[in-house]
Amino acid sequence: MTELSNADLRELVEQVWSVTLGVEIFGPAGSIPPPPEHTLCGCVHVSGAWNGLVTVHVSEGLARRVAANLFETSIEDLSTEELHDALGEIANMTGGSVKGLLPAPSQLSLPSVVSGNQFSFNTPVGVLVTEVAFSVTVRASRCRSSRPSLRCGRKP
Repeated sequence: MTELSNADLRELVEQVWSVTLGVEIFGPAGSIPPPPEHTLCGCVHVSGAWNGLVTVHVSEGLARRVAANLFETSIEDLSTEELHDALGEIANMTGGSVKGLLPAPSQLSLPSVVSGNQFSFNTPVGVLVTEVAFSVTVRASRCRSSRPSLRCGRKP
């Protein structure tokens, strides 16, 4: 397999969120913009036979809920570092699952997390491969997979 389908991405997102995190997801919610409130984006790079990024975008509220669940603490007691750690772990789990569907050999980078208000996260020479939008209880989220654009002269 050289590309991910929406069905593949949806299935692994359901596994990470439902099975691993114990959070029920609903959807598909369609293609949605990031929430207008404070947003966090976790990202990992897959390199090797397939090169690309896996990103997970969530609202701060959802990040807090998941982090509280992961760290077994109250939402109010979470630090910004713990929010970033939790989303980095979610991006890592999702990226690892994506990597498992791609041709070998592949490597996974350490996760990175950015946060802010109404920002966009793009790969300058990338093209969106697939995106799955979903809702978790009352918050909307999305997971994307992208890779370098062949039009820019870079090899996949």
